[in-house]
Amino acid sequence: MIGPVGRALVWYEFIERVRDRWVIVISVLFAGLASAVSLYGKSAGGNAATLAGPSLVTLASLFIPLVALVLSHDAIVGERERNTLGLLLSLPVGRFEVVAAKFLGRGLALVLSIALGLGAAIAVAGGEQAGVLAKLLVPTLLLGLVFLSLGVLVSSLTSRTVVAASTVIVLWFGLVFFYDLLLLALLVITDGDIGVDTIAHLVEGNPTGLYRLEMMERLAGGKSLETLGGQAELPTPLRTGITWLTWIVVSLLLSGWALARRQVAR
Repeated sequence: MIGPVGRALVWYEFIERVRDRWVIVISVLFAGLASAVSLYGKSAGGNAATLAGPSLVTLASLFIPLVALVLSHDAIVGERERNTLGLLLSLPVGRFEVVAAKFLGRGLALVLSIALGLGAAIAVAGGEQAGVLAKLLVPTLLLGLVFLSLGVLVSSLTSRTVVAASTVIVLWFGLVFFYDLLLLALLVITDGDIGVDTIAHLVEGNPTGLYRLEMMERLAGGKSLETLGGQAELPTPLRTGITWLTWIVVSLLLSGWALARRQVAR
């Protein structure tokens, strides 16, 4: 339960993040690219599930984690560097409540950013394409919230903003780019002996991989892997939801634990 101070902090964080120039630039760029992809799919006259949909999934899996990490990397460490964390904690608010309020306030700004980007793409698409592209909204929000919680965790564990910024960039490259390359290298090293189900579970363990799998199921159907020659089944909605929730809750709990253990000058 978030008290009056926590609710005020949520609102403050939301207003501050909406004004962040880097968030604005990335959000406008995402909206522009999403609209361009949607317009291309519409002009090509093809099926949204085979043209604009997959392209938007790839675009979102690159941009949304970056926006979320930029939003959250200084959530705690920024207060510490400005010497305002002690003042904040001297108010009638718990440390876990501070983490939750930071997450919620910045999460609202992230939701607004994603809604504007995908909303622009859906508006440009129109017709049947709009209904198909609307399927991206909830998974994309969940992807963003996972990376937002990871950014808050990094911010809670680091002591300087520059270190937090460097860490989230490494995290972004690792989860968005290098993770799939490592899985490919694993397949090559084992000469394909590793089980398909094992690879599928490893893909699910990465938020961006889980996002792509969920969107594959939403856009192409549950048998899409069989069509591509795959043997593994796509994760069920229940398993997918539990995985998303686990990432967010565990990251925030670890953030609160890290903040609770740190000595803060008042």
